Amino acid sequence: LIRSYGLDDLRQRIRNHVAWSKALAERLRKEPDFEIVTEPVLSLFSFCYTPQGATDLDSLNQRLVDAINDDGRIYLTQTIFEGRKAIRFQVGQFDCTEADVATAFDVITEIARSLETQ
Repeated sequence: LIRSYGLDDLRQRIRNHVAWSKALAERLRKEPDFEIVTEPVLSLFSFCYTPQGATDLDSLNQRLVDAINDDGRIYLTQTIFEGRKAIRFQVGQFDCTEADVATAFDVITEIARSLETQ
Protein backbone atom coordinates (compact mmCIF):
# COMPACT_ATOMS: atom_id res chain seq x y z
CA LEU A 1 0.00 0.00 0.00
CA ILE A 2 2.72 2.44 0.90
CA ARG A 3 4.55 1.79 -2.37
CA SER A 4 1.36 2.01 -4.42
CA TYR A 5 -0.29 4.99 -2.76
CA GLY A 6 2.35 6.65 -0.61
CA LEU A 7 2.05 7.78 2.99
CA ASP A 8 0.45 11.12 2.13
CA ASP A 9 -2.35 9.43 0.17
CA LEU A 10 -2.98 6.88 2.92
CA ARG A 11 -3.07 9.60 5.58
CA GLN A 12 -5.53 11.63 3.52
CA ARG A 13 -7.82 8.64 2.99
CA ILE A 14 -7.92 7.99 6.73
CA ARG A 15 -8.57 11.67 7.46
CA ASN A 16 -11.38 11.67 4.90
CA HIS A 17 -12.96 8.51 6.34
CA VAL A 18 -12.92 10.01 9.85
CA ALA A 19 -14.38 13.32 8.67
CA TRP A 20 -17.08 11.68 6.54
CA SER A 21 -18.13 9.39 9.38
CA LYS A 22 -18.45 12.35 11.75
CA ALA A 23 -20.45 14.27 9.14
CA LEU A 24 -22.86 11.36 8.67
CA ALA A 25 -23.32 11.02 12.42
CA GLU A 26 -24.19 14.71 12.61
CA ARG A 27 -26.68 14.42 9.74
CA LEU A 28 -28.41 11.48 11.44
CA ARG A 29 -28.36 13.30 14.80
CA LYS A 30 -30.37 16.14 13.23
CA GLU A 31 -33.07 13.74 12.07
CA PRO A 32 -35.93 13.56 14.60
CA ASP A 33 -36.20 9.77 14.55
CA PHE A 34 -32.55 8.77 14.83
CA GLU A 35 -30.29 8.61 17.87
CA ILE A 36 -26.51 8.41 17.90
CA VAL A 37 -25.74 5.60 20.37
CA THR A 38 -21.95 5.74 20.29
CA GLU A 39 -20.08 8.82 19.15
CA PRO A 40 -17.70 8.48 16.21
CA VAL A 41 -14.34 6.99 17.07
CA LEU A 42 -12.12 7.26 14.04
CA SER A 43 -14.58 6.22 11.31
CA LEU A 44 -17.00 4.10 13.37
CA PHE A 45 -20.19 5.05 15.21
CA SER A 46 -23.51 3.42 16.01
CA PHE A 47 -27.07 4.66 15.83
CA CYS A 48 -30.67 3.59 16.39
CA TYR A 49 -33.84 4.33 14.54
CA THR A 50 -36.25 5.57 17.22
CA PRO A 51 -39.47 6.81 15.62
CA GLN A 52 -42.17 8.06 17.93
CA GLY A 53 -44.65 5.34 18.81
CA ALA A 54 -42.35 2.41 18.08
CA THR A 55 -42.71 -0.23 20.78
CA ASP A 56 -39.94 -2.78 20.11
CA LEU A 57 -36.86 -0.81 19.07
CA ASP A 58 -34.54 -3.83 19.07
CA SER A 59 -36.75 -5.65 16.58
CA LEU A 60 -37.25 -2.50 14.52
CA ASN A 61 -33.52 -1.83 14.28
CA GLN A 62 -32.81 -5.45 13.33
CA ARG A 63 -35.46 -5.21 10.60
CA LEU A 64 -33.87 -1.95 9.44
CA VAL A 65 -30.35 -3.35 9.17
CA ASP A 66 -31.72 -6.44 7.40
CA ALA A 67 -33.71 -4.31 4.95
CA ILE A 68 -30.70 -2.09 4.24
CA ASN A 69 -28.50 -5.10 3.55
CA ASP A 70 -31.18 -6.78 1.43
CA ASP A 71 -31.44 -3.56 -0.60
CA GLY A 72 -27.79 -4.00 -1.57
CA ARG A 73 -26.69 -0.39 -1.97
CA ILE A 74 -24.79 -0.35 1.32
CA TYR A 75 -23.91 -2.91 3.99
CA LEU A 76 -24.21 -2.33 7.75
CA THR A 77 -23.87 -4.51 10.83
CA GLN A 78 -25.60 -4.48 14.18
CA THR A 79 -24.33 -4.68 17.74
CA ILE A 80 -25.60 -4.67 21.29
CA PHE A 81 -24.62 -1.61 23.30
CA GLU A 82 -25.71 -1.24 26.92
CA GLY A 83 -28.33 -3.93 26.43
CA ARG A 84 -29.97 -2.59 23.30
CA LYS A 85 -29.56 -3.21 19.61
CA ALA A 86 -27.75 -0.56 17.59
CA ILE A 87 -26.65 -0.29 13.98
CA ARG A 88 -22.96 0.21 13.25
CA PHE A 89 -21.66 2.47 10.50
CA GLN A 90 -18.04 2.62 9.45
CA VAL A 91 -16.33 4.29 6.55
CA GLY A 92 -13.69 1.74 5.78
CA GLN A 93 -13.77 0.74 2.13
CA PHE A 94 -10.45 1.91 0.70
CA ASP A 95 -11.94 3.68 -2.31
CA CYS A 96 -14.97 5.13 -0.51
CA THR A 97 -15.92 8.66 -1.53
CA GLU A 98 -17.79 11.46 0.17
CA ALA A 99 -20.62 10.84 -2.31
CA ASP A 100 -20.81 7.22 -1.13
CA VAL A 101 -21.34 8.40 2.45
CA ALA A 102 -24.03 10.84 1.29
CA THR A 103 -25.72 7.92 -0.47
CA ALA A 104 -25.55 5.96 2.79
CA PHE A 105 -27.55 8.70 4.53
CA ASP A 106 -30.17 8.58 1.79
CA VAL A 107 -30.41 4.78 1.91
CA ILE A 108 -30.63 4.64 5.72
CA THR A 109 -33.34 7.29 5.99
CA GLU A 110 -35.32 6.09 2.96
CA ILE A 111 -35.48 2.49 4.12
CA ALA A 112 -36.08 3.39 7.77
CA ARG A 113 -39.08 5.50 6.90
CA SER A 114 -40.53 2.76 4.72
CA LEU A 115 -40.70 0.28 7.62
CA GLU A 116 -43.78 -0.41 9.69
CA THR A 117 -42.88 0.77 13.19
CA GLN A 118 -45.56 -0.98 15.23
